[in-house]
Amino acid sequence: MLKSKLNGQFAAVVDDAKAAPFSDLQDKLDAIQDSGMTALTIRNILFHKMLDMHAVPTDHYLREEETPSRLDDPQLIEKLNELGFYRNKPESRLH
Repeated sequence: MLKSKLNGQFAAVVDDAKAAPFSDLQDKLDAIQDSGMTALTIRNILFHKMLDMHAVPTDHYLREEETPSRLDDPQLIEKLNELGFYRNKPESRLH
């Protein structure tokens, strides 16, 4: 006889020994969502973080536009580059 228990939450499955940081990140994201933040709000925050990384000023019209549905769309980066915004890359140091 099989007893089944209904479980509304599923733990992240990690199949790579080097994926511990991703598992930790998933736990943090779960905690954020459990505290009441929606996925749409998180996407909006990530969009503005992307604009920060491209040095888009806080008063630029892009910050007032609706958050794109796909943050990984290459056309979004192309648009930023066409407007003269490029990703700030941390300087690498040789020791």
